[in-house]
Amino acid sequence: MDIPLKALFIANGIGVENGKPGISGGDMRWVEIAKKWQDMGIEIHVLTQDAGIDLSKRLGLTAEFHKMEMPSEYSVNGYLLRAINSFRIPKELKEFDGIIYSSTEHWYDVIPGALIKRKNPRSKFAVVAHWVAPLIRTGTSKINSILFYINQRVGYLFGKRYADIFLAVSEPTGNDLKRIGIPKSKIRIVEAGVDYEKIREIALQIKTKDIEGVFMKRFDGTKGIFDVIEIWEHVVSEIPNATLILIGHGTKANINKLEKMIKERELDGNIRIIGPIYNFETKFKMLARSKVFLLPSYEENWAIVIGEAMATGLPVVCYDIPEIRPIWGDNVIWVPKGNKIEFAERVIELLKNEELIKLYRKKGINFVKKYDWKEIARKEFEYIIKT
Repeated sequence: MDIPLKALFIANGIGVENGKPGISGGDMRWVEIAKKWQDMGIEIHVLTQDAGIDLSKRLGLTAEFHKMEMPSEYSVNGYLLRAINSFRIPKELKEFDGIIYSSTEHWYDVIPGALIKRKNPRSKFAVVAHWVAPLIRTGTSKINSILFYINQRVGYLFGKRYADIFLAVSEPTGNDLKRIGIPKSKIRIVEAGVDYEKIREIALQIKTKDIEGVFMKRFDGTKGIFDVIEIWEHVVSEIPNATLILIGHGTKANINKLEKMIKERELDGNIRIIGPIYNFETKFKMLARSKVFLLPSYEENWAIVIGEAMATGLPVVCYDIPEIRPIWGDNVIWVPKGNKIEFAERVIELLKNEELIKLYRKKGINFVKKYDWKEIARKEFEYIIKT
């Protein structure tokens, strides 16, 4: 068959907080795949809204952008409007012939791809499946859980009918896809990665470790942002001058709650909210100044941040989540989900034992070097064109 020379990435779930676009591991993933495909000579198109265009450019992706008229705010109304506007495809894409790449399994990314695929059956339509959510999730409201569930299940329904292939980010996710009725023949297990050599080069430049802990994720209850404040309160009770930095973005309500928790616990001198960092070098210089990476997240599918922390040389303490344990094995320190006291004890143990830090630093660096974006992107491309 003819190898497609064009690829359309669909990413409509990116929002804005305080004038800056949000960023997730899933966003990092599709941007890196797009960059590597571009290096292979493939013409890259991106279908997204204003926030997605802004984020792509901040992350160094040059492409032909096609704008969706969608809201960028993080809200229930914004969520619903994204779903409604998913059916409004830009005219210039209605005849698109190439690879159609839905960056998530959500309604607002899958439906545009399905409509283009239906119009152009020769195109290859791939849906990235990050995970299969339960109806009710820990760390968020029931209404958010239900909307997320419906959004995702409608995406899977359209994907099942129109997609040529599902790219499941982890084996547990692949098993869950089969459980909800996605044909096994359409499922391929894929990975995420890190820019290992670039990260190591930056990390080796930093000689001072003046930050005890770092959290880098979306500021949301599902990602453990509020747990990490309680955890750090326990750490400070043993190590009074311990500092923690928080890298990421969140809704105004979540940031207000975060600031209130920090103030009520008198942790203003111990915890700093940095916000999102888009510049590659700046981000990894900040990580390299830290000693321990904390991820008390309740839901993950691969957790690129774990790989980034390992490549930087940080030991990782993480809630024990079945979706990611098979990926990282004994290279991270696992804590029973929700056990904040034990989590703090593991962090304290690391901070008081330089030899233990060195052990996990060495294990992580050696383990994560196998996750190279170039190889991951090549393998994914081959999966798609062979369907």
